[in-house]
Amino acid sequence: MNRTCLPLAMSCVVLIVCLLGPHSIGAAEALSVQAASPDSQALSVVGRIGDFTISKEDLTRRLLQELRPQEAEFYRPGEPVAAETVLRKMLAEKAASLEGRRLGYLDDEQIHTNVAQFEQQQLVRKLLETELNDKLVVEDSEIDRAMKDNPKATREQAKMVAQRTKALRLMDEYYGQVTERRKLRKMAENLPKATEIHQRLLTQPREPRGPGEYWIRNSQLSTDLSEEEKKLTLAVYEGGEFTLKDWFQMLCNIAPPRRPKDLDKPEGVGRLLDLALRAPVLAAEARSHRHDKDLKLRRDVKTLEDQRLQYKMQEEKTKHVKEPAAEQVKEHFEKDPGRFATNPVLKVDQIWCQDEEIARKVKGMLDEGADFQAVKSEHSLQKDIPLYSLSPGSEGLFWDDLWKGEPNQVLGPVMGFHGSGVKWRVVKVQEKTPAQTQAYSDQLASSVKWTLFGEQRQQALRDFEKELLEKYPHEIYHDRIEDLDPLEIALKQQDR
Repeated sequence: MNRTCLPLAMSCVVLIVCLLGPHSIGAAEALSVQAASPDSQALSVVGRIGDFTISKEDLTRRLLQELRPQEAEFYRPGEPVAAETVLRKMLAEKAASLEGRRLGYLDDEQIHTNVAQFEQQQLVRKLLETELNDKLVVEDSEIDRAMKDNPKATREQAKMVAQRTKALRLMDEYYGQVTERRKLRKMAENLPKATEIHQRLLTQPREPRGPGEYWIRNSQLSTDLSEEEKKLTLAVYEGGEFTLKDWFQMLCNIAPPRRPKDLDKPEGVGRLLDLALRAPVLAAEARSHRHDKDLKLRRDVKTLEDQRLQYKMQEEKTKHVKEPAAEQVKEHFEKDPGRFATNPVLKVDQIWCQDEEIARKVKGMLDEGADFQAVKSEHSLQKDIPLYSLSPGSEGLFWDDLWKGEPNQVLGPVMGFHGSGVKWRVVKVQEKTPAQTQAYSDQLASSVKWTLFGEQRQQALRDFEKELLEKYPHEIYHDRIEDLDPLEIALKQQDR
């Protein structure tokens, strides 16, 4: 008898979605990516700070990100992307995490909750991989049965239905065993009180909601719940208890349009409680198997902690930057009106080539009088777009060379961003629209205001990064980064 077994990462996704519901799919997909990644590789270290190391691979990946420009209403050329500059920024980000730990921000409620939920999902994933993955095997007979139930389904679609059906059955059986082993007991007598509190937060928020908002916000868990209400016990089990605060956190993880509509009744609150209990109860089971000691899990949790600490420190170090007043905005505009001109635009036709050699061959054919469209049809990697609109924000460091072209002129070979990297191309300029300065107006003032506000925040972050690198000892291995040319890296990057 033939059997179909899912790959490890995919089977884990199916199990998690069956267990926690569709709202968990993003987390499940993220976990499946992590599960497919190698635990460790022998990578050369290019920088150190505290207990952090930055590998050459880390830096290479970041260089590719930094090389690509960001679209902006008013484009401003950035500093050239250089390995050491980017590495210093990465070290400063790590230092921000160190500073956040020193200041005790791991106890921040939002950070603590976010990390705890992530660790819980990781524990569930590890438990399911260990206990159920080998059982999620689908027989051909089960696929045939699914096709019989839905004759219009393809075999692949029927296989997914059979997999999900089996996963649901396995999960129900396994979760039932775990709840019995964990001695799960729900406090039904507290459901009416939970229902009453839910209705109060929904209909009588302490802070007025914005127009069109009809749901309970995350912030209300801190502002609208008393400490006694947060601790109201809804369930207990060996290894933990589940409180009203936990229930509300589960609710707030669901997008408002998909939240249950029957939470004005104890029965509805109880049904959501049943769903909410699955992850923490299974996480308690995972801890009893010592999955919480898994080295990769601990590394992943610490990585998330560091990310959240970094964001928290950035938030703290920019909150003193206030929105510019109207007179500041106008003064800023009048200092350099050209800074707020419309962006120049080029309309071009392009022949994207596999490498520089082919691009030179294509340019030679065009110089000898070959028809552009005929050459494009034969040689271009991308033939379905007749015209491209290019701007400084899309081209970045390649813009200046392109702007030198005039209508009907063919340029090349020139590089450009293509897919996840950089490729060579031959460009025919069709139209050229220069930047236009704009008269000051209320509408323009709003754009200038937010541009200035963003630049002031960025400057505050740069000052903070400099301060951190002066405070925390760090090391850069210059000999290991001297050969890192961002453009060469991008040219070698394969499209995904």
